[in-house]
Amino acid sequence: MEAFYQWSEQNLGQGHYVIGYLIVLISHNWPIIVALVAALFMSIRLYRQPNRANAVWLFSALLFGLGYEYEKHVDGEFHHAIDMLFGLELAGWNRPLHMLVGSVFNTAFVILTLTMVLHGLQLSFGSTVIKQFRRFTPARIDHRTGGATASSDARLEGDEHERAGNDSGSAQASTR
Repeated sequence: MEAFYQWSEQNLGQGHYVIGYLIVLISHNWPIIVALVAALFMSIRLYRQPNRANAVWLFSALLFGLGYEYEKHVDGEFHHAIDMLFGLELAGWNRPLHMLVGSVFNTAFVILTLTMVLHGLQLSFGSTVIKQFRRFTPARIDHRTGGATASSDARLEGDEHERAGNDSGSAQASTR
């Protein structure tokens, strides 16, 4: 094995160590890398075209990264701090506080992130989906107009206008 290390050092230098560390770093931290790249992309997009959908997507990426880092690093530290602060004197507080900083906060981050993603999808693609959905739904039939399709807006609009009167060109108000 020593011969392999000598050959590696002579022919490859220290580059293989760097590549190995990069592989481990990326495989261990890929969610936060994805969240940071998405946040950078969304912040540039929000700067160029400020609208509500782009802001929601930016906050979704930031919440995803924050939730990942909380679960990975902060959660365990909070558990250690609770065990240290609430020793035997306040042992009854340990279990509820562990649940609060553990499963409750993690679940809240997941729900909040999913809610933001769904809201971003609705803002970005909601009107297109609704238009496509309306294309396949049948029109409502208004029986008062003799079977023709009419919306409530068209009925209101038609009632407010004056109708043409007799041949002399005078206008009369509607008598309904």
